[in-house]
Amino acid sequence: MRPTRLWLAGALAGVLAMALVLLAFAPASLADVALRAVSNDRVALTEADGSIWSGSGRLVFVDVASLAAAEAAGSPVLPGVAIPGRLSWQLRRLPLLFGLIDARAQLVGMSDAIRLSGHVGELRADAGRLALPSVDLGRLGSPWNTIRPAGSLELRWDGLVFRDNGFEGRAEIDLRGMASALTPVRPLGDYRIEVSGDGGRAALAIQTLQGPLRLSGKGTWDARAGVRFDAEAAADESERQRLDAFLGMIGRRVGDRTIIKIGA
Repeated sequence: MRPTRLWLAGALAGVLAMALVLLAFAPASLADVALRAVSNDRVALTEADGSIWSGSGRLVFVDVASLAAAEAAGSPVLPGVAIPGRLSWQLRRLPLLFGLIDARAQLVGMSDAIRLSGHVGELRADAGRLALPSVDLGRLGSPWNTIRPAGSLELRWDGLVFRDNGFEGRAEIDLRGMASALTPVRPLGDYRIEVSGDGGRAALAIQTLQGPLRLSGKGTWDARAGVRFDAEAAADESERQRLDAFLGMIGRRVGDRTIIKIGA
């Protein structure tokens, strides 16, 4: 019995040592696998470089509706919005032995790195801010690929908690100097989107900060149904004539208002 026990102990030690070696050299592309899993393929990491412990890559918000067609066509480019700049991270090894996550991450445009903590079923992100001088939202899929909106973006968030079925916390997205390829009126305006997650569902609201195209609306998002949003658009008197055709393309006209519906 004693030689058998020694042999088993040696085998287990060898397997453990091999696992530790593999983990030590685990590629950064494993972060893409994790992101896709927790976001239901809505967020991906491309051009990953380095290791899972210290790496970088480019974040892509995937157009899920076009994903199957792109994969069937063998396209190497993910459909969706690629965030400018690279995301870099540092992941501590020791907490993982206890099933915990402790990491620092920073994206070009962030004022400071943020801390990510938690475990496999729950990820917490500290408050932060991200500013992007230019972003093309037309790659988000329908209806954005028709309107082709573009402008600058600033995202601010409180502490967020991500779980399998959604997230908890609040965030604000400011869209500045927005323009569309469908109209010569530039800029259309500045807008603020408020997002409030309570776990399984997030509430959405948009308001106009300034500009000739006024938008207001509310909606929801969840992992299964996606976005459902009802909004109204109207033009200031000074630009009503030049925006008339654009308003007719983005929704259903009701008098001086345009009704916009996204989702069922």
